[in-house]
Amino acid sequence: MIMRTLLFCLASLPMLPGPAQAGSSARYALIVGNNHGQADELQLPNLLHSEREAKRLYRQLIDFGNFAPERVILVTGAGREKILAAARSLAEVHRQDSTRLGALHTLFALFYTGHGLSGRLLTADQPLSASDLGDIFKNMNAALSVGFFDACYAGSLDLETLRSKGLVSTPGFNPITELPAELLNSEGTLWFASSQPKELSYEDERLGGLFTHFFIEAFTRAPHDSVGITLESMWEYTRRHTLEHAARFGRDQTPEKMVRKLKARGPLYFSFPRQRTARLEFDAGCEGTFLLRYEHGALVEQVVKPRGRKLTVPIYHGQLALVRIKGKTPDRFPTQHFHVAEGVRIRVRPRDAALGQLGPGFAEVPIRSKGSLPRLSLTRQARRTEFSYGADYRFSLGNSSLLSLSHLALIHTRFTRGFLTGSLQFAYGSDSRRFSTWSVRINQFDIGLSAGVGFDWLSMRLDFEALATLAVFDLKYSSQKTRRPVGVWLGAGVGLRLPLHQSFVLQARLALGTRITQGLALEDRASYIGFEPAMQIGFSF
Repeated sequence: MIMRTLLFCLASLPMLPGPAQAGSSARYALIVGNNHGQADELQLPNLLHSEREAKRLYRQLIDFGNFAPERVILVTGAGREKILAAARSLAEVHRQDSTRLGALHTLFALFYTGHGLSGRLLTADQPLSASDLGDIFKNMNAALSVGFFDACYAGSLDLETLRSKGLVSTPGFNPITELPAELLNSEGTLWFASSQPKELSYEDERLGGLFTHFFIEAFTRAPHDSVGITLESMWEYTRRHTLEHAARFGRDQTPEKMVRKLKARGPLYFSFPRQRTARLEFDAGCEGTFLLRYEHGALVEQVVKPRGRKLTVPIYHGQLALVRIKGKTPDRFPTQHFHVAEGVRIRVRPRDAALGQLGPGFAEVPIRSKGSLPRLSLTRQARRTEFSYGADYRFSLGNSSLLSLSHLALIHTRFTRGFLTGSLQFAYGSDSRRFSTWSVRINQFDIGLSAGVGFDWLSMRLDFEALATLAVFDLKYSSQKTRRPVGVWLGAGVGLRLPLHQSFVLQARLALGTRITQGLALEDRASYIGFEPAMQIGFSF
């Protein structure tokens, strides 16, 4: 009955910044979907979902599999010659990439959704034979090929033409856990069939082809680690859910894995659903072609950096290597290995360029790691502990009948480390208030504390703080009597600090808060609460 050969290719090759994320990754994929399958010996009913699911697979590969659109070809409702022509076109793209970047390890993926019958994959006219499939893989010449078939009797394909390459059927065999070394750079083939030789592959009227439907789900729902979702994890998710769903309707559909000799180096990641929280920032003075290689080659992308403008590339956090492409000997390309923490910015700059100016609490420090890139230096933003001292002017708007001065002079000391910030400040102000029958001289002494978090923003520091101030007043009335009440101001504010020099910072703060204090009159000892916004500007060293 139903659906497709799905062979996918993960590659160690890339190009200009691709999908919306980083550089594009050269994973090659051919996706074929046919609702109609032409067969001379019998009339097969058209399928309902094959072509639609082929389009969904296309989106999943680009959105989560990090396949570049220019290296994925989708063919739906087509005949044999058009499919083979698409395969030849994709092989030519691979050949051009290899000429430009050298002999890199590649992964190829062929996806077929449609009818399978008597060892053939049916198309709109003539079927694809095992010989055709063999030619497709031979022409692609990928180091690793992965096949995924969702079609009736998919497991009965005549693989005679591939046996010379060592392909054997191994149901239940787990190559990633049983074979040592990194799988990405392995030379071999993994094929996944939707059913065993004497079983049907079923299409659910609501879900579509079971094997394909659950494989599409696996892009985001299969268990994943810090890098992404491995092919093995996606296979197990697809196999288990296919078995369980078919069994609910009293049917048997047992997906099968077929493996050829592999030389592995690590997990083969096929989906990357997590967000790229870190970033790689190339200075305007940098130029060249670079490869980004994650986790021992689990994912490789290419970035082309022209001279004269900055380029920021979102990247995954974790273990990463930056490779500069020069010449035709990839194994000798200069490489620097380093670890990227979540949310960190890594800067690539000419080695003689000055370190960048960062906001308070952060510093740019060189990355000390294995390897190096000629004439280039890698730096990262690091937390730095700073103490600063400065003076400010504060203006506040309050009720003139309450104890509070609008104008205060302050001195402060501030602690900053990374995102954390805090300050201790002392303020003084003096003023006179005159009424019809009396007057008072006010001296205000404040001690204030603040604590909060801040962020480096456009070489400035943006702080969000909670603030508390204790005020002591010295009141001298025209009657020569005195009083020394206290008051409290509680609020929150946002501050901006702009470094103008390595040790000189301009700063401003807007704050909103509530003042609890007494009245001005000599006998007014009651407590009052009033809203009091404030603005503060100054400098620090």
